[in-house]
Amino acid sequence: MEQLSQLQKNYYRLLAEKYPSRDRALAEALLLESGLNLPKPTEHFVSDLHGEYRAFTHVIRNASGLLRRYIDELFPKKSEAEKKRLATILYYPEEKLRLLKEALAPDEYDALLKTTLADLIVVAKRVAAKYDHDQIEATFPEDRKKILNLLLLEEAGLRHKAGYVKTLHEKIVAYGEGETYIRDLADLSVRYAVDTLHVIGDIYDRGEEAEKIMDYLMASPKVDIQWGNHDIAWIGACAGNFALIATVLRIALRYNVLHTIEDGYGINLLPLVRYAKKYKATAPFYPKNPDPHAAQNESLAKLHKAMAILQFKAEGQLIAKHPEYDMSDMALLHRMDLESGTVEVGGKIYPLLDTNFPTVDPADPYAFTDEEQEVVDRLTESFTGCERLKKHIRFMIESGSMYLIRNDNLLFHGCLPTDEAGNFAPTSVLGKPLAGRALLDAFDGAVRDSFFARGEKQKQAADLMFYLWCGEASPLFGKARITTFERYFIADEATHVEEKNPYYRLREEADFAKKILRAFHIDPDRGKIINGHTPVKRKKGEEPVKAEGKVLVIDGGFAHAYRKTTGTAGYTLISNSYGILLATHSPMKDEARRIADDIDITSSLAFVTEYKKRRPVKDTDGGKQAAETIEELLTLAKLYETGEIKTQK
Repeated sequence: MEQLSQLQKNYYRLLAEKYPSRDRALAEALLLESGLNLPKPTEHFVSDLHGEYRAFTHVIRNASGLLRRYIDELFPKKSEAEKKRLATILYYPEEKLRLLKEALAPDEYDALLKTTLADLIVVAKRVAAKYDHDQIEATFPEDRKKILNLLLLEEAGLRHKAGYVKTLHEKIVAYGEGETYIRDLADLSVRYAVDTLHVIGDIYDRGEEAEKIMDYLMASPKVDIQWGNHDIAWIGACAGNFALIATVLRIALRYNVLHTIEDGYGINLLPLVRYAKKYKATAPFYPKNPDPHAAQNESLAKLHKAMAILQFKAEGQLIAKHPEYDMSDMALLHRMDLESGTVEVGGKIYPLLDTNFPTVDPADPYAFTDEEQEVVDRLTESFTGCERLKKHIRFMIESGSMYLIRNDNLLFHGCLPTDEAGNFAPTSVLGKPLAGRALLDAFDGAVRDSFFARGEKQKQAADLMFYLWCGEASPLFGKARITTFERYFIADEATHVEEKNPYYRLREEADFAKKILRAFHIDPDRGKIINGHTPVKRKKGEEPVKAEGKVLVIDGGFAHAYRKTTGTAGYTLISNSYGILLATHSPMKDEARRIADDIDITSSLAFVTEYKKRRPVKDTDGGKQAAETIEELLTLAKLYETGEIKTQK
């Protein structure tokens, strides 16, 4: 064994605290070594959740159709109706069993419980086959651990065990515990069907329950997040950037989805309600998801417009403060002529759809009035002081990144800013020219500084979140400019166009995709780029698989706002030991009907990449890390043998 440095010796002394003897170190090395030959753990990729908690949890519970695929494989003789019912029990055990109990006679229901218990044991064994049993057992409820072990480990097919296992199943139901053990087995199958969940951005906005998604993610054993532009808006809002506070409030009012704002995070909108009374409700500000009460829609429209004006003022102040952002073409309040009812955009004059701007002073259009400043201060205090929001944003930053490299896949939400020739486009917005991976790394650091830094460094980083939200060189925005003002106040739709970065055209080409993979030190023959951000519009002939399979785009329409143009309710990916599968989802039905009628939103699950041979753990990033740990444990065992480290008592 090579001579160890003092630093290495210190490391092994710390490792000895976890493995206090030679036998313990070798035992762990043996477990890790054998685990390298297990099948590759399953990864689940989702994107652009946009607050749609119910659709998200259904996709998670059915593992994007993977569990239904297992049911088809394991029970080929069951009818389609039986398989659908078993799948629904697997996804929603309490709700579905309650309905069945009401519909069936007691003896029929008991017979169903016995059959379902036996079936779910088979499913759970299939799922658990990829894991060391100790890992599975650690999640069992303590009171039922012994029985669950018996259910999973005992083989009913063995002749001398058949009666024993049959009696165990019958007595579980006879003692009234059938529903409990079915729920345990369903939860186990759902939890271990997927090892790691990758969320490729945009958890927030447009839907009602983003805060519930964040609670779910925080409780998940293995999850990572690649930030999206809507997530950045919330990070900036939490950091005190009022332009982004105004943005997330305006979007909530635009879609009439205030649950996350008011109930999820307890943001008090009363200051805004009082202030908004001076505005007139006009057509562009009525909510996209109208309230059943017409009067409520008028109130929402006034709030929406008031919030938009506050946003435009705050943005103008930030743009003037940071000339390095080069976003002056986005500040339009000073280009309005309210007497003539026109505005200048891009050197052309357009008529305004609305000239009711009672708080905009033509002499100083971006200044807040005293009343507005009070609203700004109160709303900023609500966002920066919300403990639940801070807890969620901390988790999002600590578990997140601008991009992730995992098992030959490059995950990022939007784009890699590129010029028309396919070169990574440099920007000096961060003080020096940066492009490609270096640009993403620098933005990653700024996101962390917006939450964790202090003083002027934190303020500058919080300001930069506005640029990440809608700046031209932002990899999360990926467009030349945002046209929010134009969409509200100018009829000419040519002014509404937001020109996409050339990346979105070039990612159709395999050579360009390989160039990006090489820039991130990924084998271009094995690797793939996985994006969200841009909805795949199947109705217009777009496909989620691009660049000869090198690029996979999985934003297909979780958000209701997208579904008219996409034709689907989104895409997700499953990566397992056999390959990578693309799941296509159908629009979400009413939950009660979905459970009662055994409706699944996963309409198809098909391979986009199928490995020639099954991939084991040793071929993954986790396997490489485990191999390094094995070497360290074997070295520790040697140190025990030579007496350089003493056995711990």
